[in-house]
Amino acid sequence: MTITMDGVPYRLRVKLGTLRRSFRIEESERSGMVKSGEEFRDIIGTYYDYAMDVEPDPAAPEDYDAFYEAISAPVEAHAITLPYGQETITYQAMVSAGEDKQRDKVAGVTRWTGLTVTFTAKKPQRRPT
Repeated sequence: MTITMDGVPYRLRVKLGTLRRSFRIEESERSGMVKSGEEFRDIIGTYYDYAMDVEPDPAAPEDYDAFYEAISAPVEAHAITLPYGQETITYQAMVSAGEDKQRDKVAGVTRWTGLTVTFTAKKPQRRPT
């Protein structure tokens, strides 16, 4: 699978069954119970977050190394393109942490596995109408 981040395509393997997406409907501090007892929601919007485990494509281990460097850069957010429904979605996503482990070293090539990455939306992808 090719993952595009900040306009750069990376050939990586997303471990089967690990690509997860979630949504959050965020509200402002004005939300809460009103005098009538009814709940009032001042909805900011819907945010889409993704998480996945990636590992190197054996045909392109250098892409994994480059992706690791890019994803761990101390930047505010990344432009990420990911599957969404039957198409893709591109948005600004924050990354706070990641972790992988060394699997082994074969013929001078260090092999890594299990890089878990979570992309948290920087702003809502949908707003109330």
